[in-house]
Amino acid sequence: ALDAVSLVRLKSGFKTQLVEKLHVECAVSNHAQPWLSAVAELEKLLMKAQRGLPITVVLSNQFVRYNIIPAMPPLTASDKVTTVATQCFRETYGDIVDDWLIRVNPLPDGDTLIASAVDVALVLALETLSKKYACKLKSIQPYLMSGFNSIRRQVNTQPSCYVQVEAGRIYIALTRDGAWQSIAGCGVGTDWSQSLVSLITREMLLAGWKDVQPTIYFSGLCNPKDVQISESFIKSVSWKTVQASNKAIAGYSAKNDQLYAMAMSAAG
Repeated sequence: ALDAVSLVRLKSGFKTQLVEKLHVECAVSNHAQPWLSAVAELEKLLMKAQRGLPITVVLSNQFVRYNIIPAMPPLTASDKVTTVATQCFRETYGDIVDDWLIRVNPLPDGDTLIASAVDVALVLALETLSKKYACKLKSIQPYLMSGFNSIRRQVNTQPSCYVQVEAGRIYIALTRDGAWQSIAGCGVGTDWSQSLVSLITREMLLAGWKDVQPTIYFSGLCNPKDVQISESFIKSVSWKTVQASNKAIAGYSAKNDQLYAMAMSAAG
């Protein structure tokens, strides 16, 4: 995350088990590359952890840019899809996209694609750490994607609003009929329940959802106060709400191990 790094080690078998968890907080020291402090702290955690294991890295949404593009015709070459996604980012951000790594992911049977962009320098830094500590870097996943994928089976084709909470920010993604409608990130205060109502309403209006009653899926509640705020929000709205939960893993408690929610989203 922007302000903290968590590392969990899982043991696979008949039943997956959480066998180690480490957490450290950090502060942004370079606003041009706000991930530098987190990468430095990650190295310290890797020094304490067992070497030679495969590793999956989940990145805070604050290190990622998102864009939604129309689906390409069937069998379109992946490089052409990436070229279209890159051009969409370029229209918004300009030539800085030349310093980004862009990837595109669809929803099953959907007619839109979600494109994500991450600083190439961040990816290279993670690859360097993996080699230094003999870890096989399996994947680098934006938190929005790992979190959504972990609860995808709970989301049907009806209008849905996926809400992911991070420190100081909320991310809202709308889906309908298996397709992405919109993704937005917003800065919020410590008590974000009232802001969330207006933020969701705004996104629904921008998506043309008039008189629509979506299901709200909550994810990423990383501390007890956020849990209390979400419970207050659920009681105050008429929308159907669901507390999205990660895959049950021995040794992990969603209530007591909230600091590790981002890391655990990749185990879904």
